[in-house]
Amino acid sequence: MQATLEEVTAMAEKLTPSDKIKLVKRLAISLENTPLEKKKTQDLRGIWQGKFPEDFDAEKEIREIRDEWKKKFDDL
Repeated sequence: MQATLEEVTAMAEKLTPSDKIKLVKRLAISLENTPLEKKKTQDLRGIWQGKFPEDFDAEKEIREIRDEWKKKFDDL
């Protein structure tokens, strides 16, 4: 049997204030552990399109950064 929101609300209204607080706490914990809705994924190419020059070479930039890190680690 599945209760409707109206039925649950009517039953909750009959609870003592203390029990209402306990119910709200349980529901809050349940919500924290349950994703409310799945986020729609977005295409990264579309999101970042036009943000960098067309001739930008990300792999080259990453290699340069890694090389700098390697030099710094070698100096240690």
